[in-house]
Amino acid sequence: MRVDVSGKQFAFPRHCACCGRFPGTWLTISGTERNRNSKTRGWAWDIPYCHQCRAHVRVADRLLIAALCLVALLGVGSFVALGLGAAWYLSLAALLLGSALTSIGVTWLFARLKRSQFAGCVALNRSVRYLGSSGSWHSFDIRSRTYVSAFVRANRLKLVNASASIRSMLREQEMSEFQVARRITRGPK
Repeated sequence: MRVDVSGKQFAFPRHCACCGRFPGTWLTISGTERNRNSKTRGWAWDIPYCHQCRAHVRVADRLLIAALCLVALLGVGSFVALGLGAAWYLSLAALLLGSALTSIGVTWLFARLKRSQFAGCVALNRSVRYLGSSGSWHSFDIRSRTYVSAFVRANRLKLVNASASIRSMLREQEMSEFQVARRITRGPK
């Protein structure tokens, strides 16, 4: 679910963003924004995850990167084969066959990963993604319904353009004043 908030510091609830268990670690999400003077500012937030969820998120990220690299190498190999005088249909067939095998392999590996994850996990990859910003307005995509509810409650005064489902979450939940706002910036010093 997309959540838009305005500000510089946001409170991220203190439970795993994927499964809701106690967080023992975190994963950082980051993004950049550019102002009218073409100055770029970087943003980074630590999202709490438990150790098991962090492990399956990292494996999923590595699988996707490996698959993209393999398809890119197949494409480069096909163009090199074309340059060396191979028939175009053989290069195309090799590229398509390699891409299909890569897709089947990644699907099989993701199925194995899904079987090994905790039953309460909402996603194999990151359950909180930073979508971008416009001025002080930041957008997040949060997959877990319980984490969305906790994030909305913790940042209720900073919500922008709240959808009907977010407004209903605010009406049915009691508010918590015990969240600590966190913003982590990393940049050149």
